[in-house]
Amino acid sequence: IRALTTREERMIHMENPEHEVSRTVKVIFPIAVTLIAGIIAPMSVALIGSLMFGNLLRESGVTERLSKTAQNELSSLVTILLGITIGSSMGGKQFLNPTTLLIIALGLIAFVFDTAGGVLFAKLINLFRKRKINPMIGACGISAFPMSARVIQKMAQQEDGSNFIIMHAVGANVAGQIASIIAGGLILALVR
Repeated sequence: IRALTTREERMIHMENPEHEVSRTVKVIFPIAVTLIAGIIAPMSVALIGSLMFGNLLRESGVTERLSKTAQNELSSLVTILLGITIGSSMGGKQFLNPTTLLIIALGLIAFVFDTAGGVLFAKLINLFRKRKINPMIGACGISAFPMSARVIQKMAQQEDGSNFIIMHAVGANVAGQIASIIAGGLILALVR
């Protein structure tokens, strides 16, 4: 990111909108995303539906205990069970082989190109806008949630302590997650 941006670009402040999002929009959003993703990539419905169901629980306001449980205890429990299940079914010989290492290397290369592509695309958009966007936001389009948004916020604050772009970074990060799920669903549908 530093190699592709100047210090002035990294210091660009972005406006935080002052308007409040209505509760109706917050409830309709997860339903609409699930429906649209289901139409575009039916294979992605299970994953995107689970993600959006969590949002619907939180935003509906009528399932507070269930929402808090899903955000905390249930999330930790599912993570532990997935880790144990995957870890117990795969031995060292199966994991440390050339194919697995190649997949990890390709993932790293994809991560680098995705980050660079996002930054360069944000710079391209800035050529046509009066109000510039911070090109570092483009690096958040990857689905490494929420780490990439945190890293970008930290970088912005290192350049200028009064620069808060976390909300924009998280927005791009969530969009990247949703797009990754839909793209994965499309790939599964094509390969199947």
